[in-house]
Amino acid sequence: MKMLSAIATIRKQTCVIFLVCLAILSGLAFYLYMPSYENPHSIVCRSTLQIVRDNASFRGIIDFKSGDGKGIAHINGIINVTPQEEYTVQRTILFTLAEYGLSPVWVSQQIIISNRETVPAAILQQFLPDFYLKNSGVSDIDIFRLNKDAALITREDIPYLYCQKYQLPDEE
Repeated sequence: MKMLSAIATIRKQTCVIFLVCLAILSGLAFYLYMPSYENPHSIVCRSTLQIVRDNASFRGIIDFKSGDGKGIAHINGIINVTPQEEYTVQRTILFTLAEYGLSPVWVSQQIIISNRETVPAAILQQFLPDFYLKNSGVSDIDIFRLNKDAALITREDIPYLYCQKYQLPDEE
């Protein structure tokens, strides 16, 4: 009887040790394979845009990066007013980022206009918000992660920018 009791005790101890090891390994696997917490307001992405207003159109790319209380946006594109009237847009916007709850607030601090930009201010105002044109703020922004490589930026529930992560080319 003592022998059976001793075997039963050893089996219980083995079972407990096995369950503890299984719990530790499961926790470790969960920790290693779960994506790390990422600030939802920190993004690095690129968006290809085409905006048509009346008879004019804007085609371009916006590179966007934000995080740690600041951000930068590069805009490169072409505005066609008529087939003979084409303008270049090329500017960089430096901005600050303040977090208020779930929505960030962006305030453009400096707008650097390239010497290659040829578009008149009146035409550019038809296509870009004030944030990209002069020192101003944008609030009520929401950033929705669509998947690990894409985000949808909305303002007041209206789609503002569909942005995809991109990798810089390797140096050769």
